Amino acid sequence: MNIATRWLPALASAMTLAACGGGGGSGSSAESGTLKVRMTDSPSCGYDNVWVTVTKVRVHRSETAGDSDTGWSEVLVDSANSGRRIDLLELQNGVLADLGQTALPAGHYSQVRLVLADNKDVANANQLVLSASKERVLLDTPSAQQSGLKLKHGFEVEPNTEADLVLDFDACRSIVKAGNSGKFNLKPVIVVMPILTGTITGAIDPVAARAGATASLQRFDAATGVVSVVRATMVRADGTWALSPVPVSPTSGTGYNLVIGSPGYSSVVYTGVPVATAASTAIPAVPLTTSAQRLISGTISPVTSDNAAVQALQRVVDEAGTASDVAIEAGFANADATTGRYEVSVPQAATWVVPFSGSGMAGDNAGIYTVSARNGAQTKTAEADVNGGNDIVDMSF
Repeated sequence: MNIATRWLPALASAMTLAACGGGGGSGSSAESGTLKVRMTDSPSCGYDNVWVTVTKVRVHRSETAGDSDTGWSEVLVDSANSGRRIDLLELQNGVLADLGQTALPAGHYSQVRLVLADNKDVANANQLVLSASKERVLLDTPSAQQSGLKLKHGFEVEPNTEADLVLDFDACRSIVKAGNSGKFNLKPVIVVMPILTGTITGAIDPVAARAGATASLQRFDAATGVVSVVRATMVRADGTWALSPVPVSPTSGTGYNLVIGSPGYSSVVYTGVPVATAASTAIPAVPLTTSAQRLISGTISPVTSDNAAVQALQRVVDEAGTASDVAIEAGFANADATTGRYEVSVPQAATWVVPFSGSGMAGDNAGIYTVSARNGAQTKTAEADVNGGNDIVDMSF
């Protein structure tokens, strides 16, 4: 997988402001600030390229505004060329694509929508390249063209200031295979980054562990058992990596867990990682040790939508259900939209757990994982044990 580390050029004349107004905002329309929109990506899996063509970003003050209501403001992205075609896999290690910026009346905005071109209107607008076969395949984006992808994030435009929004488009979680049809559906998973952000950097060794390695910043909610990935990136060929931008450390809870993983090696997790506004947090390098790689596979049935996926979770600090517990996502896969099949690769050896600025130790539950399956709005969990080899976990809903 070839991931470029150059900065993509900003667009010239990239935006046009449509009619402003609509309900729900605060602030005077006589005062204005600037909205700047950029895009980045988390790691992909099994693809050499993932192209999407962005035509516009729409914002509205009212969270209940419909597609055709008045009051929408739009940043039109490279309208002379029917949008901008972006390879998401180039947007790693802090690389951002500038989508444009424009003046907006000061106030609170409740809706953000990203609109993609339709393959029917723009040739090869949304397309991927499979790593194994190098085949180019069109991505089906049924809901992305007309009204735009609805992103959950409100933001404030202050007078004479810049509201900087970063759209983190997770290519790996956004692509769903549709059986043996040869089709792939784009089910966009996009997170809007808040304004207050920092950076985390680090490096891994040995050299052999760098191919396919990832750095994943995660949060664990001990009350619900939910593990969420905040940002992730592939490791560069020289072993270095950077996560930027990253939301500042939460004011409550146990903070961030940073998971470093590579196929054929045990994972390392740093706990309590801090992120401060406009600051860079350096992570000390810990050499990865080899581990047998196992597969957890199975079928989700019946598949009710493209929204079927599994996480392979591991409780690496097991304190009998207390707030001191730490669980990580060790693997993720979307289920096939037609067959419901999934496959997740995980290390068998124990995860190495390192408190930030502390010494490490082998984590709990080596080879034991919780398969957390989502099928539409439903979720189920089951245990997987890979200490004796691969494991099969079928999930029936």
